[in-house]
Amino acid sequence: MRLASRLCAAIALLLGWAATPATAQEWRGWNIHPPDYPVSRGMDRFAELVAQRTSNRIRLRTYHSAQLGQQDEAIQQMRLGSIDFAEFNLSPFNNLVPSTQVVTLPFLFRNVAHLHAVMDGPVGDAIARDVEAIGIVPLAWYDAGARSIYTRRPVRTIEDMRGLKIRVQTSDLWIDLMRAMGANPTPLPFGEVFTSLQSGVIDGAENNWPSYESTRHFEVARYYTTTEHSNVPEVLAVSRTRWQRLNEADRAILRTAARESAAYQRELWAERERLSRERVVAAGAQVIEITDREPWARLMEPVYARYAADPRLAELVRRIRETR
Repeated sequence: MRLASRLCAAIALLLGWAATPATAQEWRGWNIHPPDYPVSRGMDRFAELVAQRTSNRIRLRTYHSAQLGQQDEAIQQMRLGSIDFAEFNLSPFNNLVPSTQVVTLPFLFRNVAHLHAVMDGPVGDAIARDVEAIGIVPLAWYDAGARSIYTRRPVRTIEDMRGLKIRVQTSDLWIDLMRAMGANPTPLPFGEVFTSLQSGVIDGAENNWPSYESTRHFEVARYYTTTEHSNVPEVLAVSRTRWQRLNEADRAILRTAARESAAYQRELWAERERLSRERVVAAGAQVIEITDREPWARLMEPVYARYAADPRLAELVRRIRETR
């Protein structure tokens, strides 16, 4: 009886330890967008699903609107483990992970369905492994929409781009892309674009419909030219430091929740694109439709020659183009 009592006491102690709130994990998440943005709502759905499926053992709090710093800073914090999860555009990874340059290449994806087929398949898995090698573990791919040029004066042809100062992200590829169009690329933090347009420090920028609308950039750059030169996916990811502390069951929960959140975010994105375009047009922005992008695409040969010359990257380009 004495042995049985001791065993019961030990079991009770273990059960009590397993149930204690001390085992709960509080994660900090970074996001550059405001709370009502499709990306933000997708991340909130991710947090809800993880909390439900771990019985609140893993609680994720996303700090929206770049509360934890700008994107380049957040990437470094993720690699160090001081931010636990985040959603990033892939362009700032170009200098860190060469394979991310491939999906940043201009005029690469035929349409959104092609983009999803590529990123949800073997090519996306290969890129994810490369990103994990620098300390960030991709879980799912979010939509960021086709990016186009918007400016303070009309751009109707390639010739109209000559000499314009266009804001770009901090990426050699994006700098070269804009140079190929004849513009003067100007790297700036995203948060400085509005005032830089307003003051004339830059003549334009490039982004998708929701970003153009939500930032109110249409108030200071009223001409939106649908070059649709890039459709770069974004990544929902976890710090490798945090990931390595998880067991396989919790990893599976996070991966499944992330992919479900991506499906939700993509639906929200498509609807938001439609609404954003309607809103900026109603506010007086002028849309200049580019119906033939082939002349613009031909300008990108030097970009492909530099960023897809490596045999592995060239092979990824080939696999992307052949994906159906």
